[in-house]
Amino acid sequence: MPQPVAKADVAQLLAQALQSHQQGRLADAERLYAEILAARPDHFDALHMMALVKLSKGQPAEALRLISAAMQGRKPTPQLSLNYGIILNALGRHQEAVDSFDAALKQKSKFAEAHNNRGAALASLQRDEEALDSFRKALAINPSYAEAHYNNGSSLRTLGRYEEALKSFDRALALRPDYVNALNNRGMALAALGRFADALESYERALGLQPLNPDALNNLGSTLYAVGNFDEALACFDGSITLQPSDAEVHYNRGNTLRALGRPDEALAAYDRALLLRPKLVEAINNRGSVLFELTRFEEALDAFATALALRPDFAEALNNRGNALHELARFDEALASFDTALALRPDFAEASNNRGNTLLEFGRFDEALAAFGRAIALRPDYAEAHQNRGATLDELGRVDEAQQSYDRALSLQLDADR
Repeated sequence: MPQPVAKADVAQLLAQALQSHQQGRLADAERLYAEILAARPDHFDALHMMALVKLSKGQPAEALRLISAAMQGRKPTPQLSLNYGIILNALGRHQEAVDSFDAALKQKSKFAEAHNNRGAALASLQRDEEALDSFRKALAINPSYAEAHYNNGSSLRTLGRYEEALKSFDRALALRPDYVNALNNRGMALAALGRFADALESYERALGLQPLNPDALNNLGSTLYAVGNFDEALACFDGSITLQPSDAEVHYNRGNTLRALGRPDEALAAYDRALLLRPKLVEAINNRGSVLFELTRFEEALDAFATALALRPDFAEALNNRGNALHELARFDEALASFDTALALRPDFAEASNNRGNTLLEFGRFDEALAAFGRAIALRPDYAEAHQNRGATLDELGRVDEAQQSYDRALSLQLDADR
């Protein structure tokens, strides 16, 4: 029969476990906490700290079981409420996490970690404006809190406030130059601002620190795609998928790149893989329809666009694509209605106005078609196809000189694009 562990022995084991934990030797810490719990299953500190070890190892459900046992019959301290909330947040139970952080802050109002984690949970609930208030409070308490600067930047980026986000990421990096997530998100903010060279440099720095970071590889690929480096982008997406094969977004990005490279069958396979992982990824459904359209599989394309619109009825791009498919199937009334709805949702949608013009030509409504092409050109003066279509319509109306001017402009734009 095993001998009971003396209090002095438990205290010594706990001291050793805490030291190992603080030094990042999680396996040693876990073994020592387990030894304590084998002798004292209700030992508060061992339960609490073992929960944090399990969370660090990516086992949040087991962490919740342990920390819940630690909390049995005990009034939570601010630190315990903080850690309980962090574990709940890791499990996707974000509102419960907010409630736990609120409990911590009720006991200790100047608790920077609780404000920061509360903000992170609110951001997960897509309540970014409220999250920003929490991050501000954390930073008022601790201006050198790199993680709070990073989280603040992430919410600002989500809200489209890219310049402000960039400042927050730069503050985080001034405090922690090796902060890979900050470098990665900084790159996304720069890309959103059209500063692609700076974005690429930020991702390269992140990958210099963590060469096998799947998110940085994906974001690097997205920026390379944006600047037209499709082969390099594809290599990045392939690398990201090798590291994280269940990320639907990367498969979607890979599909877009394969489409740009003129490899439609492979693009379809990539979209199908993305949709297997995330069936309601509406952008992948729409782009899959676009590839089917390019392969002249118009009925299948139409089904894809209908599926996308069932999920997002106000998806103007899918409405425009649906109109194109209907046009090819000679369902001109429905096509026109689809373009009209797209333009009602997005009045600045030059492509939809151009496509509407093409459908109006099928009805012989030349003046209206001419107006539609003119609207497309007003929205996008470098739109070669709209200039070409305007020229063809002017020809039909017998306005030969004006038609020639439109053709010349279309040709000039096309030559510029090909250079």
